Amino acid sequence: MTKKYIFLIFCLTALFGADQNCEEYFESKKAQLELQTKEFDEARQSLEAYKASFEALQKERMEALTKKEAEVNATLAQIQSLKDQNAKLLEEQQKILNSINKKTEGRVKEIYSQMKDTAIADVLSQMDAEDASKIMFSLDSRKISGVLSKMDPKKASELTLLLKNLDNNKTH
Repeated sequence: MTKKYIFLIFCLTALFGADQNCEEYFESKKAQLELQTKEFDEARQSLEAYKASFEALQKERMEALTKKEAEVNATLAQIQSLKDQNAKLLEEQQKILNSINKKTEGRVKEIYSQMKDTAIADVLSQMDAEDASKIMFSLDSRKISGVLSKMDPKKASELTLLLKNLDNNKTH
């Protein structure tokens, strides 16, 4: 029986020691897991803070981009408005210029129609060939032929070519 008691004490001692070893092992594992959980939690918090700051930065950039886009669109609208106004002004100016040119052409035609062919030839011979041809183009063909016959042949041929070009441009 003493052997039994010794054996029983030995078993109890081994069992009690094993329980202590298991408990120590589980406590150390528990401490490791708590440490890892703490590290993961810190990493998660850091990641969430980074995500929040990134989203705030993205939002700020999008707002700035939207603001710039609105400014560009407003500027484009102003440019288009100015372009439209300029086109209207140009059209009005062109109408006024055409009206003035028609009145001037009519007046010049009237003046030159009343002049003698020799006087017209002398005046037009002194003028720039393009301007002279424009004046001659406004005259009747019979008047033109009379004026050309009174001019220097070289000047008359130059004006004839310019009259031909004017006539081609008017018919096209």
